[in-house]
Amino acid sequence: MQVFLDVDGVLLGLDRERPSRLCLADHALDFLAFVLTRANVFWLSPHCRGDARPLVYHLVRHTKAADRERRLTLAGKVRATDWRTLRTDALPLDGRFVWLDDAPEQGELAMLRGRGWLARWLFVDTREEPDDLLRAQRVLATRLPKSANAGG
Repeated sequence: MQVFLDVDGVLLGLDRERPSRLCLADHALDFLAFVLTRANVFWLSPHCRGDARPLVYHLVRHTKAADRERRLTLAGKVRATDWRTLRTDALPLDGRFVWLDDAPEQGELAMLRGRGWLARWLFVDTREEPDDLLRAQRVLATRLPKSANAGG
């Protein structure tokens, strides 16, 4: 099974002290560690088009210094994706995936709907629900095997 992760609104939420700024979402590092043990994990974000370096820089910029080393270690195990127009272009044709995102574009939702894959999208919004990664982890615990050929 493959897991595809958006960043803004999923792993990055809003800073409670300064709500106009992004910050590492609550539970993001534990969530990322969990999903990396159970699946092959890929970035599926506007910040990553074949090269994960801009995405990792974006993550680090919004992570407290105390969490940066762990964030970099975990982020280094997530693979880059490449897509042209829609992020769904990067999804595997066999349909064996889960995609976590807070706001897919209408064309992306139409593609998922057209292939019967809408249930493979897991809505996660840490901007509105700071603990949403806990819910996502509970959902994924039922969908992903306890061990996988995970890694990065």
